[in-house]
Amino acid sequence: MRTRGEPVAMTSPNLPLIAGRGAARGVWAGSRGVRQDRLAVLVDSLLILAAGILVFWLRTSVEGGTITWERSYRHLGFLLLYLALVLLFLQREGVYTLAWARGESRELWAVAKGVLQGAVLLMVVFYMARMPISRLMVLWLCGMSLVALPAWRVLFWNLARRDVDAGNGWHHVLIVGAGPRSRELAGSLSASAHLGVFVRGFVDDSEGEGILGKIADLPQILDRFLVDEVFIARSLEREQWELIAAEARARRKNVWLLPVHPAEGSAIRPDWRALELIAGRPIVPVHWEPVPVLCLLLKRAIDFGGSLAGLLLLSPLFLGLAIAIKAHDGGPVFYRSARIGRKGRTFLCWKFRTMIPDADARKAELATRNERQGPMFKISDDPRITPIGRILRKYSLDELPQLWNVLKGEMSLVGPRPPTPDEVARYEELSVGYYRRLDVKPGMTSLWAVEARSDPRFERAVELDRYYIEHWSPWLDIQILFRTIPAVFGGKGK
Repeated sequence: MRTRGEPVAMTSPNLPLIAGRGAARGVWAGSRGVRQDRLAVLVDSLLILAAGILVFWLRTSVEGGTITWERSYRHLGFLLLYLALVLLFLQREGVYTLAWARGESRELWAVAKGVLQGAVLLMVVFYMARMPISRLMVLWLCGMSLVALPAWRVLFWNLARRDVDAGNGWHHVLIVGAGPRSRELAGSLSASAHLGVFVRGFVDDSEGEGILGKIADLPQILDRFLVDEVFIARSLEREQWELIAAEARARRKNVWLLPVHPAEGSAIRPDWRALELIAGRPIVPVHWEPVPVLCLLLKRAIDFGGSLAGLLLLSPLFLGLAIAIKAHDGGPVFYRSARIGRKGRTFLCWKFRTMIPDADARKAELATRNERQGPMFKISDDPRITPIGRILRKYSLDELPQLWNVLKGEMSLVGPRPPTPDEVARYEELSVGYYRRLDVKPGMTSLWAVEARSDPRFERAVELDRYYIEHWSPWLDIQILFRTIPAVFGGKGK
């Protein structure tokens, strides 16, 4: 256990203290503070509408009739009423709220109950109103809903697990307090496989296993351990409450509270109407940052589609460059180096080799010629670079194999430059704020690459990376991609 004033202890980014994995959920905050799963509402609505259209087409085909405006209009009204009822019952069952409360089996059961209740009520309404809608159609639509709505959730959970296993879906949690309640909460979070969280440790003014530092050290700990959410599980003084609230808001971190009363005179006012459960324990949000799920899905879709298209379209260029590199000195075509990705995950970054085969071994003897300030290493007239390598670097062609990293989900088309392990190791002595660069996936291009590529100051690179992280949007990504094109064709690489 360290004492006040000592730097936060280093631990391997790949070895979280207490780990639990599974499907992370994207949610948004409603007007009354109750969190809603907007993505699930959208997907459920689209699947029910698609099932309704299919049922109408099947019934018309079986009966041998024709699709008329009158029949279509009546079926559309029936379908919209069914959709509204099912969504209301799913909401009533807590499918779109209480995101921490359920395991996968409980959610699937809640979905089945909501669909069945909506279908039964619809048939009762039709019977009482003597409306000419076939109850068989309702049963068909109910059956399709019972298959489609759970099926997409199971698929989503499986994909999310794979994402977590690849290190992309990690969600880091910090617990304020280190008493029995805090450790029980840590165990519950780690044992709940569907949550996809990693408990990094505890913050407390006492000493003990897993304590990362004192409450006063919270700003450094939030940055150093890439924390996403803070759980408060002990009583605090007013100054401590205000510190946690201010630092969490500044870094856009979520804050949860177990049933403890805020300090006297504190401005913290938890919204107890938004009470949720986790492993049977009540929690309430104190500060919540909505997750732009649809925008993140759009970013991943652009990454996947762009990298796949790039690999296919540029495959003749890849072949030509591979032949040229191999013919020059007979060495390997590709250079694979360890890089640190999102949440400190180590991965192998692919590039076309531009240096002599033993370039890494000669790096130490060139350290005094480093032209970059800070942990980055770069010299303009590097003697290790081959003639073909200079051409590749001039037009950034050596970066093209990173499309494979983007396709695998280890990198993005746009994001901070992927740092090396020795570079990240120096963050501790320079500034723990540099760890903020690891909050998102690294990118093939970045705001720094189009704004200040020739600026030797590492602080400038970090400043631009933090601006990108804090102001990210799909539109910003598109702007950076378009600005990268003239930078590449202009031959500004070194």
